Amino acid sequence: MVTGLQPEDIADVVLSTLNQFRRDEWVSEMSDLQDYTGFNDMCKNKKEKLNASRGDKVRVITDHNHSAEVDKMYGTVDFAVDDAVEEGTVPWRRIKANMAFDIQEPDMNSGETAMFDLIKTRYARMRVSMLELAENLVWDKPTDSTDNEKPWGIKYWIVQNATTGFNGGNPAGFTAGRAGISSTTYARHKNYTGTYTSYDDTVDTGLISQMEEAAVKMEWKESVQHSSPERQGYGKSIYMDYDTRYGLKNVSKTWNDSLGFDLSSPEPVFRGAALKYVAWLDQNETNGPVYMIDHNTFFAVFLKDWYMKDIDVKVLPHQPTVTGVVEYMVLNFVCHNLRKNAVFYDAS
Repeated sequence: MVTGLQPEDIADVVLSTLNQFRRDEWVSEMSDLQDYTGFNDMCKNKKEKLNASRGDKVRVITDHNHSAEVDKMYGTVDFAVDDAVEEGTVPWRRIKANMAFDIQEPDMNSGETAMFDLIKTRYARMRVSMLELAENLVWDKPTDSTDNEKPWGIKYWIVQNATTGFNGGNPAGFTAGRAGISSTTYARHKNYTGTYTSYDDTVDTGLISQMEEAAVKMEWKESVQHSSPERQGYGKSIYMDYDTRYGLKNVSKTWNDSLGFDLSSPEPVFRGAALKYVAWLDQNETNGPVYMIDHNTFFAVFLKDWYMKDIDVKVLPHQPTVTGVVEYMVLNFVCHNLRKNAVFYDAS
């Protein structure tokens, strides 16, 4: 009985016929992170570019002058002046990635014999390395104040605390405070905090209840018009891991979408802010943190022209046919109003 042959079993077919060529097509499996949500939002899409400087600055007025009082005719006035302005500095931090190739390689990998551009794949690998590092830096913080290399990410600025309210004080390892302004000295200089044990709107323990209270209490209004480093029009986002996002979606289904979810949408919303899944939180945090971020007040700052800046190294030392590319970013993260940002975590 003839068993038959597959094309790959016939030598002449194998020698005479190519597989589908698919020039320059490939699929990336270079990272464990599904997406770079933090980088895309904080660095790519909502960044600020600053001109020549040593970094950024935060400036807060910590109190009014307590001069107001009831009065009567011919009353006297006691004048007093004290200091209330505090400034903090946000210095530049620099990160880099690199790639290299021998100039003989593109001469071999070209024309009709090239299945894909080898140099482009090396560049892509360098870029993914940079993106993965940047995503880590968005969500993390330096270990302590002796680390003068790592940028000041979200965990530096938006600090967890179990007590509901404005209780996010100095980050661990930074007794002098964020950017040198201590929340111990200035009690108003804190972000909003709290914990949850369920996803519903149970008062004091439900995540929706906590988010609702925070959304109302973080709406700080300026009573005196003045110039401000706070921006306009960048919106807000709420970041969380998968389990938390799924739990909120299930609450919405139970309530017949009264929370404001559109279940057909890839990004459901709460009070107009998108609920965004962050793969990094899934892989690196265990207590289900939920960050309510105001992009008008928290964002990445870059030294002008140093966002994804590529520098060609024409010839490497002792390797006259080898050239390289170094990609740099000079940046840091800044929060100009802690009281418009919040973090909650699962205490169950």
